[in-house]
Amino acid sequence: MKAFYKIDDAKHVVIVTNNKTFANANAFYSYILSKHKKVTLVCTEKIDENFSFLPWFDKKKENIPASAELTTDAQKTLSDTLVLFSFLKNSNVKINEKMATSLYAGLLLEYDAFKSDKCDSTVFAVASELIQLNAAYKTCNDFLFKRDSLALFRLKALLYKSMLLSADATLLKMYMNDDDLLASGASSKDAEYIMREALNIVHVENVTLYDRDTKNKILKSTKEM
Repeated sequence: MKAFYKIDDAKHVVIVTNNKTFANANAFYSYILSKHKKVTLVCTEKIDENFSFLPWFDKKKENIPASAELTTDAQKTLSDTLVLFSFLKNSNVKINEKMATSLYAGLLLEYDAFKSDKCDSTVFAVASELIQLNAAYKTCNDFLFKRDSLALFRLKALLYKSMLLSADATLLKMYMNDDDLLASGASSKDAEYIMREALNIVHVENVTLYDRDTKNKILKSTKEM
């Protein structure tokens, strides 16, 4: 993994991350600490409170410090949890509880709480091993999938109110504009969550989100998420 190159020669390592890679970045943060290096976690966007259970949530910064000697972009190097886990294991790194919890959270996010079509026996085997390594799997589940915000529920009401079924009920159309986000206080990420949830409706195979103002402009589709 490129993220591990030159770490031994650097005294101060910076991990640039976002919501998508924050869990894996936490695991990598722990790894760098274990090598007695200074490490800084820099976030390119506001990190959701749902991640507050992760060990280094309170350590995140907004800017790269001038003293940084090595910077790694988690979006490019740490996005694959299985690859990160395999590298750590093959490098004989002792995966502690903090690392195990972060990696388990990474798996949950990457494989949509193990409901993704990409989820296979390898994913479950690694999840099981992380639990044996004392990953706080119940906490991961509770914080990532059982703590919906009021804003999300407001947006859900708006999207479900506007939904239309077509193509023999296999396509669910939802409509949203910027005013809906402002009124609900929700984000585009909340909209994606609601779209994935709507796939549980009987017969629905795809959910497409349209711009309410233009009616035919596609904002997002679950087939591309």
